Order: sequence, then structure tokens, then C-alpha cells
Amino acid sequence: MITFFDLRMNPDPETVAAIASLYPEQLRYKALGSAAIKPCIGCWSCWLKTPGRCAFKDTMAESYPDYVNSDKVVLLMDTAQGFINHSAKAFIDRTIPHYHPYIEIVDGECHHKARYERYPELHFYFDDQDLNQEEAQVIEDYLYRIAYHFLSKAYRIHKNPTWALTELRPRSARNKALRPNAAARVDKLILYNGSPRLRGSNTALILRAISDAYGPNIVIRDLKQKKMWAQWASDFPLESAVIFVLPLYVHAMPSHLMAFIEMLQPSKGSLGFIVQQGFPESSQSYFLEAYFERLTQRLQRDYLGTAIKGGVEGFQLQPAKEQEKILAPFVKLVGSVLESGQMSAPILAELADKAYLSKGMLFMFKLLAPTGLINAFWDRQLKQNNAFQQRFDKPYDKCDVTVS
Repeated sequence: MITFFDLRMNPDPETVAAIASLYPEQLRYKALGSAAIKPCIGCWSCWLKTPGRCAFKDTMAESYPDYVNSDKVVLLMDTAQGFINHSAKAFIDRTIPHYHPYIEIVDGECHHKARYERYPELHFYFDDQDLNQEEAQVIEDYLYRIAYHFLSKAYRIHKNPTWALTELRPRSARNKALRPNAAARVDKLILYNGSPRLRGSNTALILRAISDAYGPNIVIRDLKQKKMWAQWASDFPLESAVIFVLPLYVHAMPSHLMAFIEMLQPSKGSLGFIVQQGFPESSQSYFLEAYFERLTQRLQRDYLGTAIKGGVEGFQLQPAKEQEKILAPFVKLVGSVLESGQMSAPILAELADKAYLSKGMLFMFKLLAPTGLINAFWDRQLKQNNAFQQRFDKPYDKCDVTVS
């Protein structure tokens, strides 16, 4: 069985029919659009309270059986600002219930463990008419990365000049292709909180430490305040220096942050990014870094750089002194921007720390994995929520699927 999820704002029957002609199998078609997919808020209910089930009861959640039980899933997506748009990103973010919070090592890097025995192939369609070649390649690389972590094969559907299906292959991230080029002292720095969590986010704690250090020179805006987006997007061309601070979300930005990015217009000034992630190896954010570099070029801004800090999950459980140690490089990094208009290269390196897992870390993981200690952080919370016995549930396995 094959399922088409049409995530575009304006689905057109001609494209759907043309793509459908590539598949001899029986298929289902579901037009979700943007209104049907609520952004993931990082509540972790699907991992820690109702394993495998999202807290939202919307059209996206109703489509989970169709996704899990399909042999192939075709995603028809819009693009915006040189990337998949917020609706497509929301769909991808909302697939996390199909995987465990538990970590395993695959090809020397951290992956979330599978919840189900099998997953569908992922076939992606996006119109590249408004993309340059570099942007299209960044999107392809990101989509391959998603499918790889989702234990799926990845294909791109495109028309050149006839409709065709091409299997996506692994490529190195096209990051660090744009050198930081901002170099003017900053008197006022706008920092956007890109975390979707309603409370207690690591991003908010990082921003609080920065604000405590540089209060008069810092303006912090929380993108959960959606009613302010129009004003903030209007102010963007007038702001000389802006940094987005965010958690890594399924190898890119949270979908609500992408929705705000779509509102921005090219303007003078500088732009930078700070990414914090649970995975210990900073290379997990390289594909997002590649996009942020292209975005900066699209918006015609000077590039401050992209800071990446891995291993932040569990930060709030650390002793106070250890928390201060983790926060200090973020604070120093923003100080370097205020003083020189640039992200300090040594501080960027200090934050990035481990680009890849060392042989020693891989050995320790292999040694500790059988003991269950690797899972202790998650198991403790599952037990607190009386959900430990349900942690391996597969709620959509062989469920009835809808036909439309």
C-alpha cells in the first residue's frame, strides 16, 4: 500500500495524477495542508506518558496508522526561504512518536531506536522552481538524512523534463561553505527563542544566562508569542544584528520557527544561529548549519556564524556548578558578538567540542548499553508517569487504515 500525504497549501490534481502514474500499487491520497498539522511542542508525552501516541488529537495523529502501515509514503511539499516549508517540517516533527527516546549507535553516531519492525520508504516531491541548485541540494541532503534516521529508503520525485523517481544517496553536509563576514560592534542584539516548549526549555535557560550578563544590550523575543510575529517580522529590516537560538528538531529547526522565518524579507544587517541538541556529537546539526548559511545569503545579511552545542539533554539535572560551566561558552559567545560583531572562532570550537563520537565514547557506550544505564534518564521519567510497562507499545502496528 502507498499513501500520498499532500502537505501543500494549494494541491493541484494534475501534479498528483502525474506522480501517481509512477506507481502501479494501490494508493491512498490525503490532503493535509498546514491547518491540519499542529506544530510539535516538545512535551515528550509520546515518549514518556503515552508511549507511541501523540498528545494532540488532530488530523495528523489520525493519519499515523496510514503512515506506519504503508509500504511507501509520498510527501508532496511546498518550499519557502530555500527549504521545506513549515507545514512539511511540522509533519516530519510529528513523526517522532514512531521512535523511542532510547539511543543506539549506528555507523558510529547516535540514533533513536525503532519502535516498529519496519518503516515505509519515503518519497519526496518539492517544486524547485524558486530554488537555486545549492538550495535544492541542501533540501535533498536533509531529506536523505531524515529518511536515514527514520530507517527508510529515500527517493526524490522530480520532473526534468519527464516525471522520474531518483533514489537519494548520502552526501556530506554542505556546511561551512559561507565564512562569517560580519565585523561591526553591536550595541543592540536581538535574540529569538526558537524552542517550542511551553516551559522549562534548555533554550530559555541559555537565554536567561545571556540576559543576566548583558541585559541592556539584549532583547529576547519568544517565538511562542505568535501574535507578535507580524510586528517582529516588520521590525527585522531595522535590526542590525539578530541571532536565532533553538533546539535541534529532527535535524533542523522546529516548525514554528520555520513559519516565522518564512515571513522575513531581505535586509541589511547580520544574522547568526545558536543550536543546542541532545545528541552529543555536533555533526548532527551540520545539515541544519548548511541551510542556515543559505538562508543568510537569501536574506542578504552578513553571516555571524552558527554555534552548535551537543549533549545538552539532561542539562537541568546537572549540579549548579556544572550548569554554569555549560552555560559559560554561550554567554562568552554573545559577548564576542557585542564586542566585535563576530562569533569568536575559539568559542565556537569550544561549544562544538566533539564533532563525532570518539573511539573511547563508542567503547563506553558498547560497555554500558547492556547494563541499562544508558536508558536510565528516560526510564526514570517513564516510571514517574506510570508508563514504564508501556514503553515498548506499538499502538499503530497493523491498525486499520483509512481510505480516501
